[in-house]
Amino acid sequence: MKLLRNTLLETFVTVVDCGGFSDAQYALGITQSAISIRIRDLETSLGYRVCERGRGGFRLTERGEIAYQKARGILRSARDFDAELLELRDAVTGDLRIGAVDAVSSLPGLNLARALQTFLARRNEVRLEIVVASPADLTQQLITGALHVAIAPFRNRIADLTYEELCSEEHRLYCGRGHPLFTLPETEISPQGIASYPLCQRSYDMLVSPDLGGPDPTAVVANMEAMAMLIETGQYLGPLPVHFAESWTRTGRFRELCHPRLRWQSAFSLATRQTQVQRRAVELFIRDMRAACQPPG
Repeated sequence: MKLLRNTLLETFVTVVDCGGFSDAQYALGITQSAISIRIRDLETSLGYRVCERGRGGFRLTERGEIAYQKARGILRSARDFDAELLELRDAVTGDLRIGAVDAVSSLPGLNLARALQTFLARRNEVRLEIVVASPADLTQQLITGALHVAIAPFRNRIADLTYEELCSEEHRLYCGRGHPLFTLPETEISPQGIASYPLCQRSYDMLVSPDLGGPDPTAVVANMEAMAMLIETGQYLGPLPVHFAESWTRTGRFRELCHPRLRWQSAFSLATRQTQVQRRAVELFIRDMRAACQPPG
């Protein structure tokens, strides 16, 4: 049920999200000509063009980019408004916007898929949205209301958010086949010995501490897949979660550099806004997430 919506804005946002009229027609269930009329009507109401379309393809104008960001926020607020009113009849409805860092599906103890399975097994009318981003981006989206909950290793915590620890993730240092350390005897591995080799790290989580004598990172990546790619070249060392690196080590493509001081822990927490009035869908998901992270007893 749409209590507070604007068809022209919804069409505009969908077109941008789909990258043009062609794909948007399937998402909206209307023809491209009907979409064109709605965009034209929106531009007439606003008094300026929001996008360029034609042989050169689809692109937003400068004003259109600003309008898109504002319209997207308005529509999110409208869906939240609808949900809050409809929940008075005990319906589980509206949006549930969840954020997480990458490569969490195999993290032991987190069980995000199990929490979602429990949540979705209930009768509901929830529109689910999952965003994968860095802890810094997730924090910003929680503050603005773009996300309801986020799961990540939040090293920099702010007063406006509430954090609940869920589990921990173990990281170790790896090299790829072809790296000079790949065949080095384990007894010769030391933090000091790695100092002369190039190191890659994630931009949002510099795990390798300088007090180990390790080098500054010579490559910075935004996610685990990129980290693994660089390690596999045989040119870089890099810290990875044990669960994520398992497939590479099992097939002999990666080697763990075994040493007690080359191991790190990241605490994963569920973050929400302190001032946020939790809707029913958010409350249920948080409850399901807590239960999924409990060890079997």
